[in-house]
Amino acid sequence: MKIQELLQNQKYTQKRVLENLICHFLDISREKLRTSLEQTIEESILKKITQAYDDFVVQKKPLEYILWYVKFMGNKFKIDHRALIPRPETEYMIQAVNEHISILNPWNNILFDIGTGCGVLWLSVLLHNPSFFSEAYLSEYIDYTLSLAKENFEIFKNKLTKTNLNLVKANLLDFIDPTKFISSQLILVANLPYIPEDTFNQNVWETVKNWEPKPAFVWWEDWLDYYRKMFQQIFDFWIKPTMFLEMMTRQVDVLRKEFWKKIEFQEVKTFHFNIRIVKAWIK
Repeated sequence: MKIQELLQNQKYTQKRVLENLICHFLDISREKLRTSLEQTIEESILKKITQAYDDFVVQKKPLEYILWYVKFMGNKFKIDHRALIPRPETEYMIQAVNEHISILNPWNNILFDIGTGCGVLWLSVLLHNPSFFSEAYLSEYIDYTLSLAKENFEIFKNKLTKTNLNLVKANLLDFIDPTKFISSQLILVANLPYIPEDTFNQNVWETVKNWEPKPAFVWWEDWLDYYRKMFQQIFDFWIKPTMFLEMMTRQVDVLRKEFWKKIEFQEVKTFHFNIRIVKAWIK
């Protein structure tokens, strides 16, 4: 079957998805696709395309899991069931970090990415600021998620040779030796689980519920418990990072009331679904 015949087949109503799958399995760009409509698709490749299309339409499997990558801040990162799919709105966090460090002295700066998932936060910050950080630490508690972050680390590490990179299994910040960071300028990024379970159950798409790891969205004991634990570790270690966090608007208000004596919270980016990127620092 030729590419054009497949695209014109009325069985495939999700044409954009079909085009993505053809490009992926033939390893061609979208531009190349438009000039290759007469190319014949081998039977083995055609079966992969049609199976993947059925996975998307019938099984409601996210396209990113089918393709095994997600585009984020201009780069392609490996993604699969071991971590949630990075959302385009989280790119606002990287923008906020870039704006913050653009006025800082590029000396003795250290980056923390806490609860990293597939690793897109710290890798994106570093890829956009390849000479700014002397060290970077990625922490993740779940073994299989950390293994995915390591795979993305291997993909990009040759572009980040000016930074000492450290991947650690840890419960938030419990890997820290506080004496090591006293004289350093610390930047911390974290997109920890913050979705209340009722919100997840009632408002989240079925494709997310069925395929993406729920612990990456929800913390059952308390939907801000992870952030509280991380703040307490910061107090205990006597470090003063500038933090960039993602959460709901009402959650910012809750944390502001609880920690007003010790932490300043500033909402720096806003987008749909009532989500905020928050810049926070120790008073």
